[in-house]
Amino acid sequence: MRATFLVPFISYKYLLVQLTLREIKARYKQSFIGYMWIILNPLSQLLVYSFVFSIVFTSPTNNVPYVLFLYAALLPWIFTQTTVTSATQSLVENAGLLRKVSFPREVIPYSIVLSKIIDLLFSIVVFSIFMIVFNTQFASTTWLVIPIFLIQLFLTTGIALLLSACNLFYRDIQYLANLLIMLWMYMTPIVYPLSLVPDKYIWFYKLNPMVGIMEGYRSAIFNYPFETTIIYWSAFISIVFFVFTFIVFKRLERSFADIA
Repeated sequence: MRATFLVPFISYKYLLVQLTLREIKARYKQSFIGYMWIILNPLSQLLVYSFVFSIVFTSPTNNVPYVLFLYAALLPWIFTQTTVTSATQSLVENAGLLRKVSFPREVIPYSIVLSKIIDLLFSIVVFSIFMIVFNTQFASTTWLVIPIFLIQLFLTTGIALLLSACNLFYRDIQYLANLLIMLWMYMTPIVYPLSLVPDKYIWFYKLNPMVGIMEGYRSAIFNYPFETTIIYWSAFISIVFFVFTFIVFKRLERSFADIA
């Protein structure tokens, strides 16, 4: 299993890099402001949500400016959202490549994930500037965002593998994915804190693996108390889900060329 998973990064790393670069270049080709969309997309959402939830509806943030409180979860959420949306259509869009070239098909959704990581890195620079502007220091625990991101990476990649394969067989999966992503966002504490969820629903709410991930980011960056139980739950679900979807993807892979 481990050897199979690592094949794209060892034997097909050149193809993986080329597909990643192609994805980045093609996304902003012939656009007016080009790569600035990497920053403008999260910034526009940040402005809207900041107005609604810091002025219209006030949310408690433990003395952290709401803009930073929101940005700390919005950026990783956008990573998952855009990765899943793009990856869902990735095999369909590369149907010609599937029919003509022999290679591990997971390279295609992996390239989408890698390109979105690059977008995320640019956005983190902007977030760091916001921290300076609002005179807020990163907590000493900020380094913990790395293992938390790895948890999110397993979950996001697993979803990308599953939906990209399913969409090749049933093309309306892409529309269902967009709907579910929207609903998932509002069931995750991104624009509001977890403390606003009524106690009688909190146990059900925490079954969502993204809850532990988002709370983990804020705890690491702003030195909130860590609720390790939900973070461990998120890690367990994310890894198991990735392994499951990887196995499903590899079993369906033999039919891709016939269906594409």
